[in-house]
Amino acid sequence: MKFKQNIGALAAALAWVCTPSSAWAEKFTASQWLPPTYAQSMHAYKGMFDRVREATKGAVDVETFYSGSLLPAKTTITGVRDGAADIGFVYPAYTPAELPVASFINSVNFNSTDALVSALAFTEMGYTNAALKTELDRFNVMLGGTFVTPPYQFMCATPVNTLAQAKGKRFRTAGAAFTGLTEAMQGSAVSVPIGDVYSGMQRGSIDCVIADATNLTTASFNEVTKDITSVTLGGATGFQWVIRKDRWKKISPAHRALMLDEMVLAIVRTQAEWDKQVAAAMADADKRGIKSHPPAADLGQLIADYKKQFTEKLLNDPKALPNAKALLEEYQALQAKWTQRLQGVNRQDEAAVLAVAKKELHSKMDKASFGL
Repeated sequence: MKFKQNIGALAAALAWVCTPSSAWAEKFTASQWLPPTYAQSMHAYKGMFDRVREATKGAVDVETFYSGSLLPAKTTITGVRDGAADIGFVYPAYTPAELPVASFINSVNFNSTDALVSALAFTEMGYTNAALKTELDRFNVMLGGTFVTPPYQFMCATPVNTLAQAKGKRFRTAGAAFTGLTEAMQGSAVSVPIGDVYSGMQRGSIDCVIADATNLTTASFNEVTKDITSVTLGGATGFQWVIRKDRWKKISPAHRALMLDEMVLAIVRTQAEWDKQVAAAMADADKRGIKSHPPAADLGQLIADYKKQFTEKLLNDPKALPNAKALLEEYQALQAKWTQRLQGVNRQDEAAVLAVAKKELHSKMDKASFGL
């Protein structure tokens, strides 16, 4: 009997020792308030975390909650800080009081024209700029990387091609730049999460959404949009991932290095996905009979004038950040650097773009200590 008991104990011990590494997996939760069909969700959450789970043999296992099912957009940064999630997707313009520096960069991006350049410039700035790092430190989070959407357009239930047509219209906006433009057109700004736009346009409480064209398909705006005015407005900027520092520290140094590599890949793939989606969405709109056109002369001139005046007004605002001019100059300098770094690189060649991005971004960090 004693022999059998010893054999049983030995078998149990061996079973414990031989359990796959996933038994000791560090489980994480991620909150992505966008639907799973969005480029950020596809590449920066599902795609990336699937690869991390496989590469670490389950040692780093992230469960993502989409469409705001864990945390809504406006409380993601505080929710990650408070432990409701370990990782979160954050759009600073929804919480300008909590994230004034990041919200400022979102606003000045209004005049940007190259989304990939801007995303890589903003990511580098997030890694190196003291004001941005201090802002995130207050929430006990580190920045994994950023995103910049394709240029914004007017997608409307009725034509908004002239100043007369724009007057009095209710535009869904996100950020001071777009709100200011709406006011300049004598329209009304409506600030709601992107997930609420479809029903708003369906009910008539929103006339237009100022957003990038991928939303026509990813958010089914092609079902409520009848007319597109192809203005060229810089896209929205935000944080692909903020990760609570104490949870980041739980990951081994080798796996943190792996994740940093994967995050750069996810940034590159997200931006490339948007280019494909914009082309596909506009082709789909054409098939559906949704009219697309540039603005009429008067609306086009107002937008051009507004863009020129916007940055100066932002810097001279009495409520402007005390270091606003320095932040703007740093962001613009980084955009110029990334334009130069990517000059001559075939953007259809993922490996070529990724090589430049990794080289430049990772040269700004010590992977072993980054984010701790």
